[in-house]
Amino acid sequence: MPVWGIGAAGVQSRVDATLIRGDGDPSWEIAGLSLGERTRRALAAVGLPSARGASHNGALLLVSGDALLEPDAIRALLGRFRSHDGAVAHANWKGGLAALRVPVGTPIPADAGGLARLAERFRATRSLRVVDPGDARCERIRSVEDAERVHAEMLAALPQATDGFFARYLDRHLSIRLSVELVRRGVAPNAITAVATAVGLLGAALLASSLHGLQVLGALLFVLSTILDGCDGEVARLSLRMTEFGRMLDLIGDNLVHVAVFVAIGHLALQANPGMPMQLAVGATLFGVVAAVVVSFRYLSWLQRSGRPAAILHRYEALLSRDWAYLVLGLAVLGQLPLLIWGAALGSNAVAVGLLTMRLREWPPA
Repeated sequence: MPVWGIGAAGVQSRVDATLIRGDGDPSWEIAGLSLGERTRRALAAVGLPSARGASHNGALLLVSGDALLEPDAIRALLGRFRSHDGAVAHANWKGGLAALRVPVGTPIPADAGGLARLAERFRATRSLRVVDPGDARCERIRSVEDAERVHAEMLAALPQATDGFFARYLDRHLSIRLSVELVRRGVAPNAITAVATAVGLLGAALLASSLHGLQVLGALLFVLSTILDGCDGEVARLSLRMTEFGRMLDLIGDNLVHVAVFVAIGHLALQANPGMPMQLAVGATLFGVVAAVVVSFRYLSWLQRSGRPAAILHRYEALLSRDWAYLVLGLAVLGQLPLLIWGAALGSNAVAVGLLTMRLREWPPA
């Protein structure tokens, strides 16, 4: 469907997107998707269908056929809509314009080379606006070297500042390579979340076994689930398929696996040492884990409503780093999984208290 905006006279106007011939090849692959498919998904994400030479009754977003646009860049071009002017996302035109918003009745250039000339006409009449797309990409991919450069930049941006040591230096190296292949094959992020959750639950079941070999296998499956858990977010970002439902599904799957792992290890610990001290430690651990899960759900729900900056979410993610999966693996190899309960009895409750403290420090909501 087209995007509608309010023009200068307060009359509702529509915006269509039209692709025009560029210099690059839309079939070039970038992080698992063709260049043309990336542009199509970005336009669809903001409600703009793409067509070549489409007839139109409103303003146009002219998009070079070799453009790499991200949704936020398109939103910037469509923001503060005025029916009588043109808009570009940056002032440097040496590389050729990726996109230009133009008013009703503007002749469509034959190719992308005409975008810059058209923009110059608007600037000459003082009716051209330069908008800031922020960090969103808005550029033309005119060579294989351009495609390879952007591919490398996209992958390099996937690690998060909140990644723990093992997540950054081991998990990401594996998950990013796998994620590109999953994007290439069209695998949905939510399907990856479901598989990661199933693998984690199977690992938890094996951790409760009295057989050392099965405990080690369970720990390996738990580590695998953490790697797959990184893939779902990476695939969502690389394939422009991020949704609120997917984020919540990921959160539910993570917490379900966490609870299952601690229940399994608690069961194993009680089998090995059924005394009162261990019973208290297991009870404290499970209480802390459940409390942390409840608090984390409420904390994230509050973050969405409060309008707080992303830095607060980063502190939350850093607090819940899953590097401890490798601690589980190490203890399983040594045959000492019950030792985890003593640390978790304090650690799980400390996480819950930490989330509550972070929440109180940000009171009242913005």
